[in-house]
Amino acid sequence: MPRKSSRGKGGPRPGPKPASQNPNPVSEIPHDGGGGEAVDAAAEAVGRLDVSACPTAEDAPVELPPSSQPPLEASSSGRDELGGSLEEEAVRKLQELVGFGGEEVELTEEEAAANDQRQEDEIFALEAIFGDNVVIFNKKGGQRSFQVHVYIEIPDGIDVSARLGYGSGSLKYGAGHDTDASDDLVYKFRVEHLPPILLTCLLPSPYPSHQPPLFTISAEWMNKMMVSSLCQMLDTVWEEQKGVEVTYQWAQWLQSSSLSHLGFASEIVLSSDSAYDHECGDKRALSHNAAPDVIIPRMMRWNDDKCHEAFLRAIHDCMICFSEFPGTDFVKLPCHHFFCLKCMQTYCKMHVKEGTVVKLLCPDTKCGVVVPPNILKRLLGEEEFERWEGLLLRRTLDSMSDVVYCPRCETACLEDGDNEAVCSSCLFSFCTLCRDRRHVGDKCMSPEEKLLILEKRQEAGKLQGDQHKFLEELRSIKAIMKDSKMCPRCKMAIHKIEGCNKMSCSNCGQYFCYQCNSAIEGYEHFRGSCKLFPQEELDRWNMQMNPRVQRQNVAQVQAEMFRQFAHPCPTCRQPCPKMGNNNHVFCWACQKHFCALCRKTVHKTSQHFGPKGCKQHTADP
Repeated sequence: MPRKSSRGKGGPRPGPKPASQNPNPVSEIPHDGGGGEAVDAAAEAVGRLDVSACPTAEDAPVELPPSSQPPLEASSSGRDELGGSLEEEAVRKLQELVGFGGEEVELTEEEAAANDQRQEDEIFALEAIFGDNVVIFNKKGGQRSFQVHVYIEIPDGIDVSARLGYGSGSLKYGAGHDTDASDDLVYKFRVEHLPPILLTCLLPSPYPSHQPPLFTISAEWMNKMMVSSLCQMLDTVWEEQKGVEVTYQWAQWLQSSSLSHLGFASEIVLSSDSAYDHECGDKRALSHNAAPDVIIPRMMRWNDDKCHEAFLRAIHDCMICFSEFPGTDFVKLPCHHFFCLKCMQTYCKMHVKEGTVVKLLCPDTKCGVVVPPNILKRLLGEEEFERWEGLLLRRTLDSMSDVVYCPRCETACLEDGDNEAVCSSCLFSFCTLCRDRRHVGDKCMSPEEKLLILEKRQEAGKLQGDQHKFLEELRSIKAIMKDSKMCPRCKMAIHKIEGCNKMSCSNCGQYFCYQCNSAIEGYEHFRGSCKLFPQEELDRWNMQMNPRVQRQNVAQVQAEMFRQFAHPCPTCRQPCPKMGNNNHVFCWACQKHFCALCRKTVHKTSQHFGPKGCKQHTADP
């Protein structure tokens, strides 16, 4: 049975950036609904891959100059007729290659012992570097074997494209670049993480002194010619360093240089094998051609899962409270904006408490994405979530023109063509105009007429039952409607305290003009007869912004109140009151200073008032 390494990993590994936004493969790629055992086995293989470890920063992909050969095209991977997982199939294939490992080499006892010790040290080094990404198999026949999951990460992302054709009722890879592909669709998406390359090795006893390791390579997104090219490159590495341990160098090269070697430095192109390529490829290259509607969604899910894991491990700043928290303490919205759990809970509970459920949007000011119900259910308590559902249902019903509410039990009812409705809860049949009993053939009374009748009954002491409550409601409605306007969409009464005439309904979010009560969108409506700001609002604003005007208004009021004690200004003849016994008077109208005793203009206080001039403080006779 295989075992995974329990040794410690290398140093701390920085987490990659959060997941990028990818298109939805289901909406853009046709599905044939097939796949059978091949698709099931492929899904099982992906599920069994170990995703607990990440490469170190030193193992990051390095882009090398592309080779002089034209770039090869990679393909998808699935399952062949043998079935089983990628790992198990690689091990079976490796066992088949044992007999083709070359001529047997006779070793002395010293050479065999030295090779055994070097193999053991090499495996320990692989376990220390790659951690759980190395699977060690039980030693059989004196030979060690293991499997390395080589993960390729591209922090800046890389485009993955596939030329697709839809023929014979199923989605397939389209024609190559050298043939007619006018009817093909080029599908492209971007990833930061690729499904791993599996390097399975068996160490014969003559390794590393005389023979190289036996190995197989498999990858979900490569074709056989692609994997064969990698096998040939590993052979070249061994030829250049015979007699040296090479398995770490193989894994390192696959991780850092395989993409550039294949011509995928800037873009990965998915394609399938031809029949000739599949037969003539390297025996150590494992390839499984799955349909594009299987491999493309799988690659995108793999990338999303790995990016989400990296997000949870990293430290982020909350853009509401500007505090740092680990990714596990954040809530990530569908728009890919994220905020800390505490801020989002406060934000959502505040809107639910105030009843403004239509404003439960992404807190980012430039984003208008609605917070989905599954996230709200996590953030809100049970009672708060039920209140949110009720408010949302009420808002939805209010937006329907044929929905009214029963005046007895407030149950939503459907209005018929005769302005009548029957409550499904209490079976009360009522008129939707006057909200009273059905009165077939009789004209509806206006609220003013009802109020007048009820007030007369109240004076006569003939009010009965709920008529007292109904009378108070009518009076409240009358008082509200006196200084309020009805929202043109939901009919909610809204009263303006101050500001411009562009109003926003807090119930349904509709914008309307407070002057003409028309539904509007922007400010273009106010280029006509309606004014954005009423004159009284402009006057009030000018008074607040100009203290001088405010003092003038106060002085004018005082002059009107104390007209009998006022003194006419010698310049404008407006009455101006004295402030106490002070004869130095300031005219509120023309802004001039004058003396209340001699009625002359005062230019300088020290020159006009004094021993040789008028007295500044005297009581009026």
